[in-house]
Amino acid sequence: MKTLRMLITGITAILLGACLAAPLHAASACGATGVAVENDGGTFTYTITLEWDFAGVAVPERIVLKLETLEDCQYYNPDIPIQAKYVQPGLGSSMAADVCLDVAGMPSDMLQWVGRIALDDPDCWVPMRHIAWINDGDTRDCEALTADTGVFEFVSYGAPLPSYEYYGAIIMRAGDYCIECDYTGPLPDCNMWSPVEAHSWGTIKALYR
Repeated sequence: MKTLRMLITGITAILLGACLAAPLHAASACGATGVAVENDGGTFTYTITLEWDFAGVAVPERIVLKLETLEDCQYYNPDIPIQAKYVQPGLGSSMAADVCLDVAGMPSDMLQWVGRIALDDPDCWVPMRHIAWINDGDTRDCEALTADTGVFEFVSYGAPLPSYEYYGAIIMRAGDYCIECDYTGPLPDCNMWSPVEAHSWGTIKALYR
């Protein structure tokens, strides 16, 4: 009997641990919409408007956008120099919790989130390439609001797919939590894009030296 009780206790602990380890899905706590605009030179600017409300219990520290539409894209491999600019992370902005000083000592009421390409995010169980916007730039000493609206941008040579609802496409790291946010809008397609057309022959030769 004691052995059975210990076995049940152990299984319960494992299941509880698995539940705690999984990202929190909180569609009512955060959600995002997006648009894409074509630029000169064959690129598109993607603008994502993200809303969140964590009721005062968590503060956003990192915003992750999964690049699921490019998972198996042969034209997107940032490790190859000629393809490195297929997706170019931009900046994000949101309100600061209090008027604070940036790294230059100037007062700021806005945060500047810096976007980067990352391979994975083990903290939030994102095993794929993604864009991570992190407040570690000029306003790294400022804190975000627990409820706010932020705007985040990136540029891509990938033409936008039609707008869909992508469930859990955005993950927000807030304290000890990873909160899943649904996204409705376009994401880049896997295009047969070749930067050869956009460079001179001298530039192309320089890439392969």
